[in-house]
Amino acid sequence: MFSSLRYRSSPVVAWLFSTVLLVGLACPLSDLQASTSRKHVLTSACEDDYPPYSLVDAEGHAAGFSVELLKAAVEAMGRDVTFRTGTWPAVKGWLERREVDALPLVGRTPEREPLFDFTIPYMTMHGVVVVRQDNDDILKFEDLSGKEVAVMQGDNTEEFLRREKRDFDIVTTDSFETALLQLSQGQHDAVVTQHLVAIRLLQSTGIPGLKILPTLIPDFNQEFCFAVAEGDKETLATLNEGLAIVIADGTYRRLRHKWFASLDLPADRRIVVGGDSNYPPFEFLDEDGQPAGFNVDLTRAVAATVGLRVQFRLGPWARVRQEFQDGKIDALQGMFYSVKRDEVYDFSPPHSVNQCVSVVRKGEGPPPETVDKLVGLRIVVQGGDIMHEFAESQGLTPFMSAVASQEDALKGVLEGRYDCALVSRLTAIYYKEKYGWNDLVVGSRAFLSPEYSYAVREGHQDLLAHFSEGLQAVSDSGEYQKLYNKWLGVLVEQDTSLTTVLRKGLLIIGPLIALLLLALLWSWILKRKVAARTRELSQSEQ
Repeated sequence: MFSSLRYRSSPVVAWLFSTVLLVGLACPLSDLQASTSRKHVLTSACEDDYPPYSLVDAEGHAAGFSVELLKAAVEAMGRDVTFRTGTWPAVKGWLERREVDALPLVGRTPEREPLFDFTIPYMTMHGVVVVRQDNDDILKFEDLSGKEVAVMQGDNTEEFLRREKRDFDIVTTDSFETALLQLSQGQHDAVVTQHLVAIRLLQSTGIPGLKILPTLIPDFNQEFCFAVAEGDKETLATLNEGLAIVIADGTYRRLRHKWFASLDLPADRRIVVGGDSNYPPFEFLDEDGQPAGFNVDLTRAVAATVGLRVQFRLGPWARVRQEFQDGKIDALQGMFYSVKRDEVYDFSPPHSVNQCVSVVRKGEGPPPETVDKLVGLRIVVQGGDIMHEFAESQGLTPFMSAVASQEDALKGVLEGRYDCALVSRLTAIYYKEKYGWNDLVVGSRAFLSPEYSYAVREGHQDLLAHFSEGLQAVSDSGEYQKLYNKWLGVLVEQDTSLTTVLRKGLLIIGPLIALLLLALLWSWILKRKVAARTRELSQSEQ
């Protein structure tokens, strides 16, 4: 099951492969090979002060996530790359004048489209506002009205701020480090920059007295790409294909974890991991009031693998979700993925897939398996659960009631207060076995089979990287399968009716019989062909 884990960037990867395929169709292989043989070494340039994406290390060499990603993409295509270093205005100018072939880190903006061609974006980041710690007047981006705001000259941030008429003054500096230092010394009122750039600079420089506002800047989503000079299709095709390779083979994920995983983690406290206190077998409080379940054991294993210090906070699901949104909880260890939720939260690869089904009382007919069969029934769901959102999206609100837990929903059906519960199949089976609720009939056809993942608030990709890497490590070690078997593998209803046995038997024996018949038919055809050929030879000899 765990081998199906994937990053949410898969649509980007698919787009990337499609682009590479089209390029391959448009350019014959011989042409690409010829162009490659003419130019084995690409030239690039690195900004000297844009951590963690692009920087100069202690030995004076180009370094950073974007630099290493470009190196890996170029090497995947059998070529080498060399780097110059300089400030952003200098680096940008080198590419405009075609003194270098490509840059590893260029935000795609309308202002730059006429100058450069861009690869598929490999990362999207968000902007934040930095102010002095004693500043209580600026709490969000909209509070900058009438203030003086510093940015790095020529950066995407400056272009974003100047794209519309703003009612504040914009001051440019040679680097974001300079801007932050001047802010700390009492100059300017705020600095606008990318979230991770702000975190890394404040950590690495130790500039005192500053804080990053927790609210991201609306509409400032920055797509980072490799860039080439406008019209350089050969280099662009090389970089797109190389980027597709390093994303597919795991190099991208390894570099991302290396450069980002430790930036946004609280250094002085445990990571608070939230969950539902009554959602067995995934997460619940046991008889002693201690966190238990599959999610809890999995989180402990992940934390031990990647060195996280975690603190569990389980409670009613609605309350836990609110505390998560308010920032009192750092991550949820189990949240079903949906497109709607993806607009607000960031998700890890799934650690399990759950089936959400209907449950009815015995003697009330079969459990509904389609939405139209639910219309008119007294439906009950857990408030805030994925099936609550599903029922609302299907227009079932007039027939629906919400309760605090899945247990309450099942109990309500058992007692006749509701006709049908929409719940997790494994949770329903768990409670049937625990309480002997044999008068409940659990549906076998799922309305939804959503992916179940870790979730963090949008933009906290660094914390998410720890959980994602830990999940993969726990899977590779075999610990995941042990936990799955312990908590989830045993909750499978066994149907031992004659019809079921025969059906399962046919699923196994049927293909074998078909293969045997095919073998006999093939043997008969061969015999006829041999006999016919023998007659032809005999007649020819006569």
